[in-house]
Amino acid sequence: MSSVIAVANIAGGTFKSTSAHSLAVASVEYGKKVLLIDLDPRAELTFNLGYEKTRQTIVEILQGLSLSQSNDITTPERFDFIGADSRLALFNDVNSLSTFLNTLLTQYDLVIIDTPAQIDSRLAMALVAADALVIPTSAAIHSIRGAISTLKVDSAAKKFILPIDGFSTDQVKLFDNAILIDAHIPFTSGIDAATSQKRSVLSIDKSSDFAEAYREAAYSLLEHLNHF
Repeated sequence: MSSVIAVANIAGGTFKSTSAHSLAVASVEYGKKVLLIDLDPRAELTFNLGYEKTRQTIVEILQGLSLSQSNDITTPERFDFIGADSRLALFNDVNSLSTFLNTLLTQYDLVIIDTPAQIDSRLAMALVAADALVIPTSAAIHSIRGAISTLKVDSAAKKFILPIDGFSTDQVKLFDNAILIDAHIPFTSGIDAATSQKRSVLSIDKSSDFAEAYREAAYSLLEHLNHF
């Protein structure tokens, strides 16, 4: 069984790309075959992973290139990755990603999609394809507002809130239409150090509270999606 997970919050600075990357690494640690896709035209995740200059990106895939023909990348952290570039901003066919992913149903346990921090066609593509929507949410007002707005976008995906540093039980009451993931991601100053090495904190500081929290989040999510 394959599950497609869109990681989204239309507010910027909410650990969205960090969460997509960390959940991919944690899921691989649990023995899952994972494909991580950058669906943001700003391609920050692609840059952070060191693949900004690859010859093919998700753009070529959406134009009809098959995964077997592309230079999709198996990363040192053992998940496969398809990067993005600015040309993605021109794509408006919201069904194109779903069409592509339907060809991969037997190749991956999980497909994790990093989405843009705005409501646009790329976010719509991800939500059309997604079985699950994971919304990283902190206690900050802009993060809460972004999460609420993200949940209002029409999608049949099962909806999850991923609690980020400072998120409290009082805020949980705002999201009675979503499942709270059983983990709490603390703030860490180690993200920049890990990014400078093109890795996740789970690889650089394996025993940190931050790494353990993302492992708990991935386990909870995998349980909800019946992967255990």
